[in-house]
Amino acid sequence: MLYELTNNTHISLSQLSVKKKKPVYRDGSSANGFYYVKSGLVGLYQLTESGKESLLRIYGPGSFFGYRSLFTEQKYPATSRTMLDSELLKVNVNDFSELESIAPNIASYLMREVCEELGEAEKRLMQHTSCSAIKRIVDAIYYLFTFYPSYSWTYREIGEYSGTDTTTVIRYCKTLKQEGYLKKDSRKPIPTDMQLIAEFRQSIV
Repeated sequence: MLYELTNNTHISLSQLSVKKKKPVYRDGSSANGFYYVKSGLVGLYQLTESGKESLLRIYGPGSFFGYRSLFTEQKYPATSRTMLDSELLKVNVNDFSELESIAPNIASYLMREVCEELGEAEKRLMQHTSCSAIKRIVDAIYYLFTFYPSYSWTYREIGEYSGTDTTTVIRYCKTLKQEGYLKKDSRKPIPTDMQLIAEFRQSIV
């Protein structure tokens, strides 16, 4: 996809260098394109009804984001913010029809991505409403450290991703350290062995 982006003369691209913890776009702003992550890490955040921030999705190198609003022609429903210093490409298009006319392969790819994201969002919603806090925390640890192992995850971010308050995450991670699933000598939650986490995850009802 990157090759097609950079070699399609009909596509208008902007190179962006965004420092850590800076917004790429904000909740409620108008969409006038979408983004590709060349390097770094970007989080998608939304405020809950209680005013707490929820980490909805994470985008690493090779990922597109911010394209769903092109399909719906609505404003962004969440805020994207860098989690690391990031190099991004912004694809400047006004709507999905324009993208489909100048880059049909990319448009088709993003349509499939939208369908997959919707399926994953439904699955996470079911987990948040039907699973215990313990299972959500362990599932979050497994996912975050499996797909983004080089990032230094915090208790707060695990809470934001699992839909659990930070104090509960800290309390349960203390137990996981005592039982050998997380490193005891680290101030941050770091798994000792991902296979152990995977097996423990499967044992939680």
